[in-house]
Amino acid sequence: MSAPVVIAEKKGQAFWLTLNRPERQNAVNWDVFPALEQGLADAQADPEIRAIVLTGVGDKYFCVGGELGFDEDRSRTGLAPDYLTHPLVRLYQAVEKCSLPLIARVNGHCMAPGLNLLAMCDLAIAADTALIAAPEAKVGLFPMLGLGYLQRLMPRRHLLELVLTGEALKAEQARALGLINHVVPAGELDAAVGNLVAKLAANSPEALRRGKHTFRAMEDMTLEQCFAQGVSAVSLLLLTEDFREGARAFAEKRKPNWPTRKTVA
Repeated sequence: MSAPVVIAEKKGQAFWLTLNRPERQNAVNWDVFPALEQGLADAQADPEIRAIVLTGVGDKYFCVGGELGFDEDRSRTGLAPDYLTHPLVRLYQAVEKCSLPLIARVNGHCMAPGLNLLAMCDLAIAADTALIAAPEAKVGLFPMLGLGYLQRLMPRRHLLELVLTGEALKAEQARALGLINHVVPAGELDAAVGNLVAKLAANSPEALRRGKHTFRAMEDMTLEQCFAQGVSAVSLLLLTEDFREGARAFAEKRKPNWPTRKTVA
């Protein structure tokens, strides 16, 4: 029996999705994307899970790209997928609906489609040994499917330099440009991820769920629309048991005892 391309496992209050193609430096193929999509669904169906961690097996590669041979075969046949059926787009759509915080644990080099996976996550922690790059132009491609996320994260001129030159950034440079939240020594990566998961788990799961969806909705709104969306969202949040428990705990000077996290259907 062949090894799964993505290892899905529960670690405390986090659900880990680990790219498991060490022989290919964790490069993605079209089997990886639906496996990640299924992993997101499984994590959200478990009421004990409070965050999802995406990483790569080993300590050198997060994900270094995709399989050019497959794309080359499609190029010869002239067949290209419709965007509605493209497996990476389907994964993005699942990410946009995901109710849990998604953390990229960048354990090593992160390039091409690997950068897309990093960019789609809500938060990112990288080992100081990682290199970040979008080298597609060097092989006649361009990071088309990652641009929507990357444009929301990076300053325009720095992003253009990244994608037009294909040159790699060190992890600390990527942090300074908004791609990474924290850079830590490689040996401290798991501790840093665990600390971040603990901080997320200490907060109201309902507030994080509703807050994530509102945050994403507001990204494409005018300021006036944001005002209306914000008033509506906070009004509904005030009606939740999470808010009532949080207010009681604050008044009683204790830690909240949050209700069980609601799961997706």
